[in-house]
Amino acid sequence: MNKTITTEGIVIRKTDLGEADRIVTLLTRDFGKIDCIAKGARRIKSKFCGRLELFCHIRITGYQGRDLVTLDETQLLKTFPQEKNLEQHRALFFIAETTHKLIQSHQMIDGAYPLLLETLNHLGRTVRTEGILFPYLIRLLTLTGFMPSWHACAICGEPLNLKNLISLRLEDAHAVCADCHHPADRTITPAVTKWINFMQNYPLSETLRVTAAPAQHAEVWEWLKEVLQNILSAPLKSEGFLVG
Repeated sequence: MNKTITTEGIVIRKTDLGEADRIVTLLTRDFGKIDCIAKGARRIKSKFCGRLELFCHIRITGYQGRDLVTLDETQLLKTFPQEKNLEQHRALFFIAETTHKLIQSHQMIDGAYPLLLETLNHLGRTVRTEGILFPYLIRLLTLTGFMPSWHACAICGEPLNLKNLISLRLEDAHAVCADCHHPADRTITPAVTKWINFMQNYPLSETLRVTAAPAQHAEVWEWLKEVLQNILSAPLKSEGFLVG
């Protein structure tokens, strides 16, 4: 017997199915990432019209089947952001793809939903998209377990001195001390180490108050792209649009 579920979530992916249906992926408050089917959603008079677009914040009632939730009712709570410029569009597509790929279906990651919701709220109020994108990605990688907190060396376990140069293993985003450094590792400057540590351990609202230098943004972006590609075993399709 199908189970009725009610929750709220944010659309992070949508795919057309057949002539009129749509499958949407939601990051939800109560069930993590779920895939839903909205039958007849693409018809002009559909009750779902305008409510299943990317980054719509919706409240849903549906029936949990073996793989998909069949949507019954949806209520639009908000769209993000209300007015989008090109830079916001680029950041949104990147956030959607990384969130979808880092979190598995039916996987509940504590803190991921409020992080996404808060990020989208801030994105609509700023033009500094990189200042929001980096904290989101670093925090999401930390919450999903792909990027352990940079407090101790991942190899020897000794506490890391954030005032010294440390190294980053690009294959898994683990931090290592100078004694455990491998030639293939990426050296991270102290300023960036402190910034990463801050983004990992403090609320988004506080990290957004920190303004990093352009050189620090460039340094983080270069290794972050490689880390994501190694973790996901494939390049991100939205990366070219983000930096285009």
